[in-house]
Amino acid sequence: MDVLRTDCLVVGAGPAGLTAARLLALRGRTIIVADSGVTPTTRLELLAPASLVTVAAVGLEHLLDDPTIARACLGIRRTHGSGASDYEDFLRHPGRVGYVVDRARFDERLRDEAIAVGVTFCGLRAIGVRPDRGVICRASDSAGAKVVLAEIVVDATGRAAAIARRRGARVAARDRMVAELVEDAADGAPAGPASWLDYSSDGPTWSYRIRGPQGRVQTWRIRRSGTPAGDALLSVDASACLLSEAAGEGWIAVGDAAMAFDPIASQGLFNALSSALVATGALLSADRLSPTSARLYSDAVATTFLHCEAGRSSVYGAMPPAPQSRADPAKTIAQ
Repeated sequence: MDVLRTDCLVVGAGPAGLTAARLLALRGRTIIVADSGVTPTTRLELLAPASLVTVAAVGLEHLLDDPTIARACLGIRRTHGSGASDYEDFLRHPGRVGYVVDRARFDERLRDEAIAVGVTFCGLRAIGVRPDRGVICRASDSAGAKVVLAEIVVDATGRAAAIARRRGARVAARDRMVAELVEDAADGAPAGPASWLDYSSDGPTWSYRIRGPQGRVQTWRIRRSGTPAGDALLSVDASACLLSEAAGEGWIAVGDAAMAFDPIASQGLFNALSSALVATGALLSADRLSPTSARLYSDAVATTFLHCEAGRSSVYGAMPPAPQSRADPAKTIAQ
């Protein structure tokens, strides 16, 4: 079995994994990204003003100046089931503006920037782990398997949390929800003025409509899991999830692998960048991730999750609350 050696193996090539890989490479680490070649995310996502400090901290603010990647967003307009409406003007927040980001273009540029600083990409899919911190991978262009030996493995596999779960962590979900894409139009129109995110609720479901770069418009409906609706163009898991441990001996989880939110919370891309920033800081502070550092990182992830869930319930008051207590923020769901 072929063996590859590297300082750090990043499993997954989404924004969290790419950001972690780039930041570590900038500090002289040798990095391999195991990229399974999964279809890129085509979603429009909101970066709220509070996220812009993090975007700058990871050195990616220039991407928001590209009109093919990002479009300014003025705030959130809400219409509740009762017919009442209100809005959240981003001018009231530090940063004063948000951005609607085309994830496919954003991720493509992140990949280019990672390559530019020496990150190596391999067409590999993780299929197992070994006690010696090795990760068993299958090559996309071969039936053979390879072993990658690394001082640290960054789990950036999204909600699957493929490495963390193989290392004994459990995925817990606050509730089961699904997001359905019901409108996806791209008219190629010029960027035009800044847009708004329009949120509405109707009983057990709620939705948002957002206009992004080059006139692209998407509408997503979020609801409790159940029978798929016939008008959905695409359905994705939108459960708010948290790992029982987000780091351990020789591994650390970032992005949706560590914690994931429903789309209406506007936390997906922000979580990817911020968790990558914090995780790389922990990794660079010492030669090895100590048990204390792993515990502190896991605690920070759990605290952030609880804070974001509380904020979501506050901002979107019509959303049905999850009844778990702080001591038990999520009910475990076997997967």
